[in-house]
Amino acid sequence: MLKPGQLVTVSVHSLTDKGDGIATLEGRPLYIEGILPGERAEVRLTLVKPNYCHGQAVQLLQAVAGRCQDFCPYTACGGCQLRVMSNSAQLELKRQLLLEALQAQGLDCPVANTLGMSDPFYYRNKAQYAVQPGPYIGFYAKHSHQLVEVDECRVQAPETTEVVRLIRSWMRQCAVPAYNEAMHVGCVRHIMVRNGVNSGEVMVVLVVAEIPAETALEQLVAQLGAVSGLASLILNLNTATGNRVLGPDNRLLWGKDSIGDSLDGLAFSISPLSFYQVNPRQTEVLYREALRQASLQGHEVVFDLYCGIGTIALFMSRKAHRVIGIELVPEAITDARANAALNAITNVEFHQGAAELLVPELYAEGVRADVVVVDPPRKGCDPALLETLARMRPERLVYVSCNPKTLARDLAWLTDHGFVLEQATPVDMFPHTMHVETVALLTRRPGEK
Repeated sequence: MLKPGQLVTVSVHSLTDKGDGIATLEGRPLYIEGILPGERAEVRLTLVKPNYCHGQAVQLLQAVAGRCQDFCPYTACGGCQLRVMSNSAQLELKRQLLLEALQAQGLDCPVANTLGMSDPFYYRNKAQYAVQPGPYIGFYAKHSHQLVEVDECRVQAPETTEVVRLIRSWMRQCAVPAYNEAMHVGCVRHIMVRNGVNSGEVMVVLVVAEIPAETALEQLVAQLGAVSGLASLILNLNTATGNRVLGPDNRLLWGKDSIGDSLDGLAFSISPLSFYQVNPRQTEVLYREALRQASLQGHEVVFDLYCGIGTIALFMSRKAHRVIGIELVPEAITDARANAALNAITNVEFHQGAAELLVPELYAEGVRADVVVVDPPRKGCDPALLETLARMRPERLVYVSCNPKTLARDLAWLTDHGFVLEQATPVDMFPHTMHVETVALLTRRPGEK
């Protein structure tokens, strides 16, 4: 009978969606962090349940060629699940994850090699650090609310390391307490750092539960002046209980209330609350692939559904006659319109509302798209929207997805309702994680009108 503490020798055959290795032990799955498919290891059981087990690797007995040295000392963080897998192996893994999802739905189409980064480090332009009494500053451990103190993160922009160091020093020097979640007392709750990768501008947002003394704030401004590229220092007040990071009130302490950045020559203004893609370099790769698959010739009407702040719509506008973006979140639509004005783009329009409601209304009014781009959340497209797309029959449908399983589900439905799946391209937006972004192209089946 299996029991905690027991040593077993197993071979890993696959990974969970969180990157843990899966072996089979007496007919039940055994989950082991840090062991890759094809590897054999001696494992100490840490949890034994009737239907599954957890274990901790004690000794790696057989390694695969794709294994590399762990680059991070903060192993409890859990943010980068594929740290011990080489970049080339990660790219092939993500292609296989997409292939498996498509095949599970009976779909067959050309799947390109994953479009990855040559240097997959320091790629994130937004960092959110939690702060706890100590002060301790870092990230929450996997599956917990336990803070892992982090001095440097290899996937965050380098400037964040200096920001964290200076704020920790400032809190100690000025006796500014960290927020205590259990007692609901204290001050500093979170630190958010946003970087304009192409502009070089840096925004620091200090999230507090109470306003520090003015003398302390003056000292904070003075100390953060050493941060290269600092353009905006904002105090965000969040007095609510719960896990939400940002509160509704911002106070500008120094510089500008927003920073700028650009994607493929398009300018964007980024405020503390703005949604903006976390990996701008790969965002350009992703959107160029979507534009390539759209094959715009200049006369088309394009629908951009779940358009967010309008990034894809603005990309498409340079090749299309007219672009209509639809998004549920009002603040995102406000940002989308502002971004269109910032770039003097006049052939786009943005509508606030649920795509599954607005698209049928536009279709009923005679507004028909030649090309549709959808970029839904992880749950995929609403069934009512899919039904409208099937009735509309656009010539080309470009599906941008962050979840291979819901993508495959929706693609299977669409191929049963008048479309042909032509190709799919995985894109590595988040190196060292299990996340897979995909751009897939469907065309109207010949004979369909």
